[in-house]
Amino acid sequence: MSPLTLEELASYFFYAQGDEGPYTLQDFVRLIDELGLPRANEVREDVVRQLSLGRHLPVIRAELVA
Repeated sequence: MSPLTLEELASYFFYAQGDEGPYTLQDFVRLIDELGLPRANEVREDVVRQLSLGRHLPVIRAELVA
């Protein structure tokens, strides 16, 4: 999986949260800036891997928040 740019990654997380998501695009930009782009891309890869293994998104989301 190739790394995404800041803009691509922020959009990815923003749209992946769905319509019910409480976070704005700017929230994700700030989060990625705080994590650093390489770490944020690692998080994306981990989420995609977990989804491919059949884990449910609400479970993954709860773990990330904790």
